[in-house]
Amino acid sequence: MRTFILILVVLLVSLTAFARPDLAVESVSSELDAGRICSMVLSIRNAQTNATEETLYTFNSSDALCLVLRAVSHDDRLRVLSEPLHLGSLRSGSEMTVEIDALASEDIGVYPVDIMLSYMWLSGVEKSGGASPEVYFLYENSTDVFPVEAKVVSGPVLSMFPSESSLEIRNLGDRTAKNVSARIESPLVLRRSGIELGEIPPGRSKRIEIPRLDVEQPVVCRVNYTSGFTEISTELATVVRVRHLPNVSIMLLVPVIAAALYVMLRRDGLRRIIRR
Repeated sequence: MRTFILILVVLLVSLTAFARPDLAVESVSSELDAGRICSMVLSIRNAQTNATEETLYTFNSSDALCLVLRAVSHDDRLRVLSEPLHLGSLRSGSEMTVEIDALASEDIGVYPVDIMLSYMWLSGVEKSGGASPEVYFLYENSTDVFPVEAKVVSGPVLSMFPSESSLEIRNLGDRTAKNVSARIESPLVLRRSGIELGEIPPGRSKRIEIPRLDVEQPVVCRVNYTSGFTEISTELATVVRVRHLPNVSIMLLVPVIAAALYVMLRRDGLRRIIRR
């Protein structure tokens, strides 16, 4: 046991300098859709500042311990919804990705946000005693502030328009709608499911083929898509206007006329038999 303590003391003393964590925050995705709850995605990195070779008994002073993230908006038009995030420890040379939920107003623009990182780090080691020394680990609390920007855009704005034999889903917004899928929910004669449309960039559209009907009907379509890292589900509605098909009407009249002639002929035959 004494040998283990001596080895531990030597290893701790061999740390020539106690370098505090070197944290950095980078925005992975900072575009938010106006008027909708979306996620800001951030990358947090702890640079490799302690060059001491790690072993089983190494205590790295540049590890960020008990890391807590808090986001603060500088503008009332952008409201941060996420509570403080307890992220655990971030070792030297490591990085992690976090998401922060926020609700933006309808005002398009760029809004400043402060990312506050609070953590503990090993600031020193003290020992006392001779043959059986006592070792004390000294920790400090620190908070680093990193300014980032959140860009509020219109986002994907999907609308549905009818044509003679298809439904057109068009993106009227300023952001690509990804992983678009649609399900026609009414009327029953048009029911379809699992229609995968892929991506719809701003100003572009995708079409869903529908059968030709001889009536005018409202259509409701459930559309799911991804905007940035946020999954969105919405309903689109329109009225399908289709032309009447005269050939179908004529085909329906033929058996009706034939049945009427048959009944008339049968009646004439029965009358002749009765008269005889």
